[in-house]
Amino acid sequence: MTETTKRDKQLNWLCRVLIIGDIAVILSGYFSWFQTKNQLISRLIPKRIIYEIFSDDGDMRFKISIIAAVIFLAGLLLYSFRKMLFAIILFSTVIIFFFFHEFLLKM
Repeated sequence: MTETTKRDKQLNWLCRVLIIGDIAVILSGYFSWFQTKNQLISRLIPKRIIYEIFSDDGDMRFKISIIAAVIFLAGLLLYSFRKMLFAIILFSTVIIFFFFHEFLLKM
């Protein structure tokens, strides 16, 4: 039986926390897309305006969520092969990219 060191346990827990954070980032993009799509359904708003609003906000967040999901899956694959440092880098990249993008949207 192999003995795990304290460092390995800390890296493993860090990966788990980052996985939860990445899942939250990915789901927020999907929820935002569906929320935008369903809130704009009204007979008073012309379809052209709905498509413009949807393509500006909802579509961009959905695309970012898909990119985050691909990077997350790559990190999850590395995590499953016990490449913890590379997995932490990819998991952190998703969260940093999300916060950077949210910061740019608020400007």
